[in-house]
Amino acid sequence: MIRVLALDIDGVLTSGTVTIDDAGRELKTVSYRDIDAVFHAHRQGLTVALVTGEDSPWVDQIVKRLGVLHVWRGAKDKGRALNNLCAELHVTLDEVCYVGDSVRDADALAAAGLGLAPADASPSAIRAADRVLLHKGGDGAVAEAVDIVLGVGSPA
Repeated sequence: MIRVLALDIDGVLTSGTVTIDDAGRELKTVSYRDIDAVFHAHRQGLTVALVTGEDSPWVDQIVKRLGVLHVWRGAKDKGRALNNLCAELHVTLDEVCYVGDSVRDADALAAAGLGLAPADASPSAIRAADRVLLHKGGDGAVAEAVDIVLGVGSPA
C-alpha cells in the first residue's frame, strides 16, 4: 500500500521550464489542477513529500503553497534522498510512489514501490519507471499520479 507520494518539482509539478524576468527573478508555473490534487492527497491521508535538486527561494514558495512538511532540497542523488525520506517517515520504499522526470530521478523511480514518469520525461526516467503517465509535467501529471495512487486511475 502506498503511504507516501514523493514528487520532484521541476518537470513534475512544473513543466521544467523557467522564465527569467528583467529583474533576474525566476518564474515558474504550477497547474491549479496539480495543486488541488496535492491537497486532495493530503485529505485522503497520503503523506506528500518533495524531493528536488533545487534549493532556491522558489522552493520555499511552493512548499508553503502546497502545505508540504517533508522536503529534500538540493538533492542531486534522488535515490539517496528517497532512502533518507523513508527513514525519516518510518516507511519502506515499497510504500512510496515517486514521480520524477529526469536522469537524476531514475534511481528513485526504480527503487520506489511505484515509480511514475510524466509523458515528457527523459528516456532514462521512462525506462526506470513502472508506468508512464499520460500527462506532461506541469500539466496534470501530479493529478494523474494522485488518482493512480488513490486507486481511481486507469489500470496499468
